[in-house]
Amino acid sequence: MRRSRGWLLALALSGAALTAAAAVGAWKVLPASGRPAHGLFVGSRVLPADRDLGAWLDARRIETGKRPVTLLNGMQAFDLHLSDLGVEIDVAATMNAALRPGRTGVWKTRAVELMSARRGEIDVPLVWSIDARKAATALSEIAPLVYREPKDARLDLTAHLRIPEITGEELDLEATLDSVARGMAEGHEAYRIVTRPIRARVTTEALAHVDIEHVVGSFETKFQLWGTGAGRAVNIGNAAHFIDGTVLMPGQEFSYNQVVGPRTRARGFTDAPEIVGDELQNGVGGGVCQVASTLYAAALYSALDIEERSPHGRPSSYTRFGLDATVSYPTTDLRFRNTLPYPILLHVFLPKNDAVRAEILGGEPIAKVEYLSGVARTQPFVRRITRKPFLASGKAYRHQKGIKGYSVYSLVRITYNDGRKVERGYSSEYRPTPEVFWVSADYDEAQLPALPEGATGVEGREVASSAEARTSG
Repeated sequence: MRRSRGWLLALALSGAALTAAAAVGAWKVLPASGRPAHGLFVGSRVLPADRDLGAWLDARRIETGKRPVTLLNGMQAFDLHLSDLGVEIDVAATMNAALRPGRTGVWKTRAVELMSARRGEIDVPLVWSIDARKAATALSEIAPLVYREPKDARLDLTAHLRIPEITGEELDLEATLDSVARGMAEGHEAYRIVTRPIRARVTTEALAHVDIEHVVGSFETKFQLWGTGAGRAVNIGNAAHFIDGTVLMPGQEFSYNQVVGPRTRARGFTDAPEIVGDELQNGVGGGVCQVASTLYAAALYSALDIEERSPHGRPSSYTRFGLDATVSYPTTDLRFRNTLPYPILLHVFLPKNDAVRAEILGGEPIAKVEYLSGVARTQPFVRRITRKPFLASGKAYRHQKGIKGYSVYSLVRITYNDGRKVERGYSSEYRPTPEVFWVSADYDEAQLPALPEGATGVEGREVASSAEARTSG
């Protein structure tokens, strides 16, 4: 028993000696105040002997802010810098983590950590922070490029086909920020953009409930096929094609600009006369307003709610006062809402080569609609003379017919099947359209024909005459 106790005492003394030796060794490798353990890696680097830890980490913060990163969304790639996303090293938190090894816990634990650091076995990871506002700003600039608009299911009445819906997608800000944070923690340089789906309002299943046998309301206008009308005919047919088969569920809004889209040559539109200011000029998409006007009148006669409609700057020859609707992508739109108790289908087509027709299909009409209009006042027009160097000597050409201006008031009377009666009134202002003559540089204006009925004079001349009268007085 005495021998056993002796051995135990010897072992205890030996352990104490080893602990003391470790403690003495630890004291030899203890870092100075404010410096990490000797040999400790911080973010895969060792603090240089002549550098302050805080200043060193701050320099690394600035350096890493310039690091290029990539945000990925399918085949899309967006190149940014970490600083653009508000991602940077959290200097204070990283300093706190770097100073912990060898300074916390019991002496034995500290000694082991200090020796491990000296052997290069400890690497304290950098602590990252994200400025959510800065990241949100950067991602909001990318969001429109990621956004994919959903496409409603529609019916092709010509081919008798159901065209299925296409689900859209949009950037999910919070989930993408989480993706960036995880990627930073794992040391990645490319991060996945997270999106969320946008469901279409009209699905293939919903098309089965659309009644295409009953016409709620319709309207038809005619156009020319020859001369300047050739280009308009192309644009009218193209715009009608984009709209035809569109389905609106109860409460859903229709936007002409959204459905027809940009009027570009790449999308099938061509040059044709269009109203710019108070003169006709050639432009891509001239004629699409006639489709908008025809559809507007059909929607009005179907007792739908008209939410946005603008009259032309001058009366339109193809429809009555107040039944026109001008559109210009993307600023001036025609919008109406399906306020009927059932889905409707917009059938816009060319029944003849020189006519466009809009039909609202979906069920029995819920009301009888009567349209009335009256001219409140008229305004005279002027003659405008423009000299064109390209015209041969002594030549003149009437470029545009003059039209009086009109202030028109429209009244829509709606008598619903249940006996309710509603009246809706609105005004349309049509500016006077000048009579425009193009003449050669040397043309004698006295040779022009007399002013037509409704014209008050030559543009600018009346002002000059008045000025002369005041001066002479």
